[in-house]
Order: sequence, then structure tokens, then C-alpha cells
Amino acid sequence: MNPQAAVDVNAVVRRLCDRNDPGRTEATVQSDIRLLLIASGLNIADDDILDVTLEAPLGDRRRIDIEIGRTVIEVKRSLASGASLEDATAQLSGYVAQRERQLSQRYVGIVTDGCDWHLFHHVEDGLRPVAVHKADLAYPEPEPLITWLAAVLATQHEVVPTREALSSRLGADSPGHELERVALREMYETNRGNPEIRIKRELWAKLLTTALGTQFGDNEDGLFVEHTLLVATAECVAHAVLGYPITQLTPASLLRGELFGQQSQIHGVVDHDFFDWPLNCGESGTVWIAALARRLQQFDWSNVTHDVMKTIYESVIGVDTRKRLGEYYTPDFLAEAMIEEVVTDPVQMTVLDPSCGSGTFLFHAVRGYLAAAERAGIANGEAVAGVAQRVFGVDVHPVAVTLARVTYLLAIGAERLSASDRGPLRIPVFLGDALQWGQRGDMFASETLNVATSDGAHLFADQLRFPQALLADADRFDALVSDLAETATTREPSSRPTVFASIANRHGLSEADAVTVRATFEAMCRLHDERRDHIWGYYVRNLARPAWLALPDNRCDVLIGNPPWLAYRHMTESMKVIFREMSTTRGLWSGRHVATHQDLADLFVVRAVEQYLRDDGHLAFVMPAGVRTRAQSEGLRAGRYAVGKSDNVCINWRMPWELSDISHTFFPRTACVVFGTRSREGQTLAPQFERWTGKLHNPNADWDSVRAALSRTVQVDESVEATQPLSPYKPIFRNGANIYPRLLTTVKPDVAPPLGAGSGRRAVRSDRGIYAKYAWKTLPDLRGVVEQEFVFPLLMGESVLPFMQRQPMEALLPFDGRKMLDDAGIDAHEGLARWWQAASSLWDEHAVSSLSLQESLDHYGKLSSQYPLSGIRVVCAVSGMHVTACRVTAPDALVEHQLDWAPMRSVEEAQYLCAVLNSAAVTKAVEPYMVSGKGGGRHIGSHLWKLPIPLYDSLNRLHRNLASLGAEAERFVATLEIPEMRAHGRMRARVRECLASSDLGPKIEQAVAELFKMPLRA
Repeated sequence: MNPQAAVDVNAVVRRLCDRNDPGRTEATVQSDIRLLLIASGLNIADDDILDVTLEAPLGDRRRIDIEIGRTVIEVKRSLASGASLEDATAQLSGYVAQRERQLSQRYVGIVTDGCDWHLFHHVEDGLRPVAVHKADLAYPEPEPLITWLAAVLATQHEVVPTREALSSRLGADSPGHELERVALREMYETNRGNPEIRIKRELWAKLLTTALGTQFGDNEDGLFVEHTLLVATAECVAHAVLGYPITQLTPASLLRGELFGQQSQIHGVVDHDFFDWPLNCGESGTVWIAALARRLQQFDWSNVTHDVMKTIYESVIGVDTRKRLGEYYTPDFLAEAMIEEVVTDPVQMTVLDPSCGSGTFLFHAVRGYLAAAERAGIANGEAVAGVAQRVFGVDVHPVAVTLARVTYLLAIGAERLSASDRGPLRIPVFLGDALQWGQRGDMFASETLNVATSDGAHLFADQLRFPQALLADADRFDALVSDLAETATTREPSSRPTVFASIANRHGLSEADAVTVRATFEAMCRLHDERRDHIWGYYVRNLARPAWLALPDNRCDVLIGNPPWLAYRHMTESMKVIFREMSTTRGLWSGRHVATHQDLADLFVVRAVEQYLRDDGHLAFVMPAGVRTRAQSEGLRAGRYAVGKSDNVCINWRMPWELSDISHTFFPRTACVVFGTRSREGQTLAPQFERWTGKLHNPNADWDSVRAALSRTVQVDESVEATQPLSPYKPIFRNGANIYPRLLTTVKPDVAPPLGAGSGRRAVRSDRGIYAKYAWKTLPDLRGVVEQEFVFPLLMGESVLPFMQRQPMEALLPFDGRKMLDDAGIDAHEGLARWWQAASSLWDEHAVSSLSLQESLDHYGKLSSQYPLSGIRVVCAVSGMHVTACRVTAPDALVEHQLDWAPMRSVEEAQYLCAVLNSAAVTKAVEPYMVSGKGGGRHIGSHLWKLPIPLYDSLNRLHRNLASLGAEAERFVATLEIPEMRAHGRMRARVRECLASSDLGPKIEQAVAELFKMPLRA
């Protein structure tokens, strides 16, 4: 009989949640939990659940209520009291420890009363909490609890790996993931001093710095652990796809992939890499890998219909981390659409994604090739061999490479891979820097491939060189490098000449080639002697294939992908130097006021075309939407790029896809897709574009499902940016000071001491506002009694409404009206010194900036340059989709960085400018320049001064009329009753609504519209 049919699971869960049931006992709770486990589809039979009685060392008898597989559950009538949980955890600890000792397998424990479920894992000194699930007493639905238990117990089999199933069982919010992550982090902390683990961690960090610039921090141990978990997961999945029983394989087989080559003749999927360090951790590493394999064994990996590795990555790495590192992968529907657009003959065209990420484009290119091969009647063995000669991927991110390799394998599919006619296969996805930082012109400056530099962008300083001719045969080259690496680690110190002679003979090296390779072998031996040898063979083999793809005869027909989006301001200093030099050579460097906004994506596209795309080959790249119009991408739009004194790379740009209206649903920045063809002359990016609009209900849907929901219309864009600002107000306005974080700098009155604060002193505490982020949101307020002279009125974003300055905030600053005080100056003031010592300590501990707190406050002189304070000023907030401006009525107030400010020559000029800036006409005029974001356009201030807003002229009738309207608007807004709202953006919107519905608003709009038709006054 089906137990699910015999048990009302909903009723069981309702009973478990009802702690107030008078008939409730520990026995009834235990009985209901047993029923739930058996009847809820967790693949648990009655025989699988054990009651265990354990003789504890002290002689008292302890009863463990339920044991399932490698999980033990301690049941209590109620855990409403904290003492009950503490007692139950102590009871459970000894049993879990003994089970782990007996079976050399990881055991976990759960303490529950049926309503609250506390998950623990075992460490040397007892149980450590991992996750908690609390049932909703108001809505005691069984599904959330069953999903949580499924992730912990991992007892189900043949689960279809849908996005939902992967997220609930393996995602960052699942208890299963947390178990694996916590155990792996503790193992890393215990073994981090191991030399091999240390060098792998260092090399991983260097590669990610190359990929991500300053977005990648110095202290990223947590991310290293997350990446290790991801890669180990991917490598287990790779074995499972081919039908290997992963719970029966040795940990070394799973993480180093020996069986792929030895048994299946599939190479380049799993390798000795940065992330097999758990194998260096003894029994704890073995136990951890085995537990991970058991968790993954529950899925049916032969049943994969999407880019599963992208789903796992996005489930494991949190949104905040992905946003910080710029790691957002292309949705499947868009990758499919782009492949369909440019890969018009899949069987004949070669396709390369030079920044392949988790392999989304590769997945759809492989599927497209195999479908076309099947239609053409090509046999399976020939098709599988053919796709590896047609579809290639490269990425500098070591995690991405592993995920993409498994994605490639999944795209081919277990049925094709296991067919009897499938021959040897090498997965063509490689770790390498497609941009080739620091290279000049062709990647081969001589007849050798050089794997070396010590400029911070590469991995090691020893020169590893290989004759170019050896790269022609991939298998031969791989075998040679593997032989060199293996021999360097096993030879006797004195046997180098003899063993190298054997290598040269074995691989048929010519005398000239042997001289070069011998020097490389000597370098590998030195690396081994310094205990830094483990990774080099892996790295060199991966670098070789991108080098081979860059040779003129091997260039591809189609370049496609989503290049790295990395702003110049986030690059490391060494990256900035090379980026600027390479961009300047190719005519991509714009500099001036847009320098910090220049993006690596522009250079990446040109460099990829330069190296990898044949003449008349096609390209398609997902790019930031601004490349179509922004000044910083003017060089990219030109279509002609110098790469030497007499050599150019040229692109005929085709009509792009503008995705701004939908891309905010899957990217943090809006996007477009650019298309082009490598040519001899080049053609600029024309203003015509295809705009995609519509409701994207599910960004994870396939292209056939999405295309019907989208409208695609051809439009002409006349908003390409001018390289110079049009309005003379541009150089007058300045950004306010970095009064940040508010916890340390902005204050509000505090309760005065019982005997008062003393003359010239005030009691204050932190005023952190409602938008605090990161650590500043959770740290306790600072409090102190400080000198009044250092408390300044401060205008912040919330201080400004259209035509109205609200009450200023207050800031405590070590500033004397001319300059920031140095340490000695601060110490001369007792109250300030106490506050600043505490503030500076918190800043040093939690800030990501390399500046001191004082330096940050006056960075670029944005604080001191406000003095002497101008008698008449205008401030405006320009970070959103509207400008909000007002005349400053607090003459002694400082201005904070959320606002821009400018001195005015007269009150009339200030009122004139406020009338212009607060108008809807300004927003409408700027819209064509703006990149849309969630909820509309963003950062209007980046484009505001491209409008022809002339300087105020008191002799101009229209200017005087606008000044009069501005004065009238000030009086009108002052009469409004605007309720205090938590979000000041809503208060601004209310003022705009009131103005628009009045007689005054339309008059202002008409006058501003007339102003924009007038020529600028010289």
C-alpha cells in the first residue's frame, strides 16, 4: 500500500505545529514525525527508520528517537523554552560523535518538536548549529517542511534537476548547502597552512583579480570555499552525467577525473586544478567529498534540458556577491536568440565564446550543432567529434571554466556520449585570458608561446616557453605538457638530463624544439622543488588552445558571448595602466570627464575580434546599453581600430538590439546586443536599432516561449552623446562632500548628562538614517559629548524637495572652516577626540576604502572647496530619473555627496535655474541620453548638462519670466501640506504632482520648452 495514500500529511503537519494540544506528548510527536517521513515522498520506508538506545559513557541511558541514513533526530514535546533545545542538543552530541567514529562517515543531527527544526553538524567539541526551519503556525502547510527535509536527508532518487529542485536542495538558502559549506570552511581553516593549499588559494586570487579588478577583495576565504564547493559539485555532476555511480567512486577519482580519460576517453572535463585541495586534508576531506556525492546522487543527471551549471552557480553564490563581482550570466532565451541570429550554418561554422562563463552560449551552440547534424544525417560518432572541432570556450575565471566544461558535456548528453560509435573526445573549454593583458600585437612575439610575466596580471614569474609548432596538434601538446609536469614531480634531483632526454625521444622533439622545452622543464623542476608545482601543467595546457585559436589559420567564423563588464574605476592600478595603453592604441580611450566610466567590455570586443575572428566572420556580444550612445564608447562605435603603425582591425557594425526595457529583469545594468562583421574598411554603428519591449514573465524560459511575448520595432536614435557638455553650467556645479558613513559622521541630539554638557558642548548620538548598508546598518550608535563648533548643518538628499529646502541634518566633522584637522588638532578637543577615535577604529575595521576617514571626507577637496560658503547657492539631486533642485536657505550649511551645488550670482538666477531643473521638460529632454533602469531612467545628472541650458541673462525676457515663475513656485510649495514620509522620493513626487495640477506647473513647462528652442548665448 502506498503510505502517502493512507496518511493525511496536511493533518500530520497541523498536529506537529500545535504545541497547545492537551493530548500532545513526546511519544505522539515522535509518532507523527515518523508518519511524515514515511508518507511525504522522501523515499523512506518504515524499515529505514530506527529507534536507537545508546549507553552513554557516564552510565545514563540516552534514547535517540529516530535515525535515518546518516541523520539522527532528537524529538521533544516542545522547544518553546531555550533550555529544552540546549538539553536536547547535549543529548544528541555524544551519539552523533560515536556514529561518525564507528562508520567514518559524516553524521548530522536534528532537534525538533515538529514545529521548530534545528539542524546541527558535528565538530570536535560538540554540535554546531547550521540551519533552522520554523513552521508557520498560522498556515501549517507541509510543502516547505518537506522541501527542507528533502534537502537535509537527500534520500530521494531520480529527482529531475529542474531549477526549482536544484535551488531548494543545493542553493545557498537550503540546509543541504549550508551543511556542505560549513564543513568545508572548517576543513579549510584547519588545513590552510598546507603549502599546496596555500599556493592554490594564492593562484586563484590572482586569476580573479585579473578578471574582476578591485571588486575582488584581499580577504575572500569565504568565496574560495564557495568556489571549491561549486567546482566539486560540478565535477561530481560530470561523472554522474556519464552514468558513473558517484557514491562508489574514490574522492580522488571524483575531483581529478582520472576515470574520464582512462575508461571513457573523454579529456578536458575534470583536471588537477585549484579546487582539489580537500584531497590534501586527510580523512576529513574524504568524508566531506563522500557526503557531497551522496547529496548529488539523488538527481537524475541524464535528464537535463537547460544550462544546469548556471542554475547551480546562481543558487549557491548569493545575489550580493554576484553583484559585487559583476557575475551575471546571460539568460537562456537571449543566448538562444543570438545563436539563431548569427550561427546560420551550424555544421560548417566555428564558434568561440571568449568569455564563456558557465557555458550558456556553448550549451545552445552545441545543441544547435547536434540538431543540425542530425537533420543532415550525420552519424552520432562523427557529430560528437565534429562539435568539439566547431564550438570553443575560453574564460579567465577558474570556476567558470569547470562549470562550462560540465555544461558542454550536458549539452552533448549522456545518450550520445555513451553510444558505441563515440570516439575519443576532448572538451574544448580552456582557462585563459582572452584579452591577453600586456601582449602587443600578435600573441606570438617570436616562434614560441610564452607563459610568463610578473606584472601582476599573470600567475608566475618563471619563463615557460613552448615552440609554436607544437601547438598544431592538441593531443600531442597536451601529452607533452602532462609528461613534463608529471616527470618534474617524480624525478630524482640529479636525473634531470637523463629524464628529459627520454621525454624528448618519446614525443619526437626536434633538436631546436628540445632546447626550448628543456628550459621549460628546468623551470617546472624548480617550481616543484619550491613546492609550487601542482598547478602549472594544468595552466599551460589550458593556455595553449586559446593561443592556437589566435593563429590566423585557426580563427573562428563566429564570436559570441557576454564580455566582462568592468569599469575603469574598479580596475587595479596595474590593470588601469595596461587598459589605458591598449585602449589608446586602438582609438578607444575617451578620457576627459568620462574616463572613470570606460568599460573593459569595449576593449574586450575589439581585442577578441583582433585575435580570434577571421575576415568576414560575424560577432554578437551582450553589452552595457550605453555603448550605443555614451561618450565613453565613441571609439568602439567608430568601427576602425589601429593595432599597429600600419595595421587596423575593422568592424562593419549592424543594427543592434536594444534590451533596456526588459534587461533590468535579469541584469543589474541595462543591456543591448551588438552585431558586426570583421571587414577591411569598417562601418560606424548607425543610429538605427531594434527595440525589444514586452512583459518578461520568466527570464529563465526558452526562446520559443519568450519571443511571442516580445515586440521588436526598428527605431532611430538621435541621442548619441556629444563629447563636450553643451551647457555653461556644467563646470560651475560641483559634487558635495563624502559625509559617509552616516553612523560615524551625522548626528542628532542625545539626552544631556545629569549635570549638563558644559559651555560650548552638546550631547549627540549617531543619526544613521534609513538607508544604511552593510556593517553600518547593524553596528551600535556612537554617543558622546562634543564641542559645538564641530557640529555643522548638513544638506543631504532628503533635505531637498522641488523648490524647497527642508531642515538641514547635522554632521560632526574635524573641520575648522578651512581645512580638515590633523591628529594633533583633533586631540586638542576632548569631546571630538573621543568620538573620532571610536569612529576611525570602526572605519578601519569595516570600510573597503584605502583612505583614512579624514581623507575620505575631503576626497578631491569636496568638503574644503565649499568654503568660503557662497551667500546664494542652488543644490540639486541628480541620481534618479528626475532632477530635484532648490535654492539654499540655510547659509551656513554644508552639502553632502548626494547633491550637486553651485554658487549663483543673484537670487533671480537661482530661481531661474530651479524653474528649469525641476521641470518635466528637462526629464523628457534628457531621456534619450539615459540608460533605463528598474523603474525608469537613472543618473540623470550624468547627462543633464548636455542640454542647452544657458546662463541666466537678466536682459532676456524669457529668463526673467522663468525667474519669476521660480519665485512663485517657491511660495506655492511652501504652502503645501506634504505629510512626512519615510522615503523622501515619494515626498518629491507629491510636490511634482501638486505643481502639475496647478495653474503654475504648465506655465513653467511652456517656458522651459521655449528656452530649449533658443540658441545659446555666447
